[in-house]
Amino acid sequence: MKVRLCDEIFRHPTNKSDVSYLIKTIIRRRHSISIVSDVSADISWLDPSDIQVIEDSIAASLIGDMEEPDCKVINNAGNIHRDKTFSVNEAITYVATPLEIVLENGTNDSPLTLACIRSYLQSGSYAVSAYHDLRLVFATGGGCTNVRNYLEGKVAQHGERPKFLRHFVILDGDRRYEGHDISKYDSLIAYLRSINVKFHILEKRCMENYLPVDCFPDADKNREWLNAFNALTPRQRDFFNIGGGFRGDVPEGRKKEIDSSGGNIKSLLPQEQQDFYSDVTDTNFTTLSKGYDLPSFKKSFPKGFDDGKTNQTSLNALLQHQDNPDELKDLASTIQKLL
Repeated sequence: MKVRLCDEIFRHPTNKSDVSYLIKTIIRRRHSISIVSDVSADISWLDPSDIQVIEDSIAASLIGDMEEPDCKVINNAGNIHRDKTFSVNEAITYVATPLEIVLENGTNDSPLTLACIRSYLQSGSYAVSAYHDLRLVFATGGGCTNVRNYLEGKVAQHGERPKFLRHFVILDGDRRYEGHDISKYDSLIAYLRSINVKFHILEKRCMENYLPVDCFPDADKNREWLNAFNALTPRQRDFFNIGGGFRGDVPEGRKKEIDSSGGNIKSLLPQEQQDFYSDVTDTNFTTLSKGYDLPSFKKSFPKGFDDGKTNQTSLNALLQHQDNPDELKDLASTIQKLL
């Protein structure tokens, strides 16, 4: 995270020790400092180590470090509630706060995010170590309604000042077929924008759809299922319900209509979904009517991301046909910038 220190906190410091402590906190938390190149305040009262940090930051701006800061620090920001503008004391609290990534399930869904960081960022990147240093944490937001409730609670904790939120929200795509219009997120997206929280909606259906097939756990006992799954087109695999199969996509109100053999499942699916999978053979459709056979699926399946085969090459192979083939690389870069 890049923190802009404005000239006034050096020219007219309200508390010199607080300014010094802020600089040390920024460096300790491995953030970076941005200072306008024409800063003219006397900084001789700072510790020598702090002066060096400031001078290095000024030098960086002179050679073209024009990246926009994530937040800025001024003397008086008490009346600013939304924009990322802080007083020195407020900034000390903000920069010391871990980045919290809000997922549907913070435990089960985090392996994809961690795989992105490991695969797309350099091994020496601070993002790679952030999780172990507790500068990056995961939270369970639940469904879209619960995510809003969760964040509203966080805003309330900060006295209705959303500027203190250090959160990034990742939402499942939840699409069951290409072109599936998901409107349930509209209200949440508007809310996230209103509180200045960045977010990403997965292009594929959910986290499981990003796992390379070679990394699926217990593959031997699911060989027939995997053969049918591999026969799908890449886009069909993107939106397939791996854990529940086609049976899991039958609307709740119609599940009682499923016959004992499951042979009528296709007819119970929404017409658009039937059309999307219309070229799937009857044999493969029957096989894929059930989900992947794995006990405690939601907890066990994500462990495949920890397999050594999950890397940039294997992940890119799953993305090359997407609207954004750089989705996971962009996701990792966003997280690194926010850190």
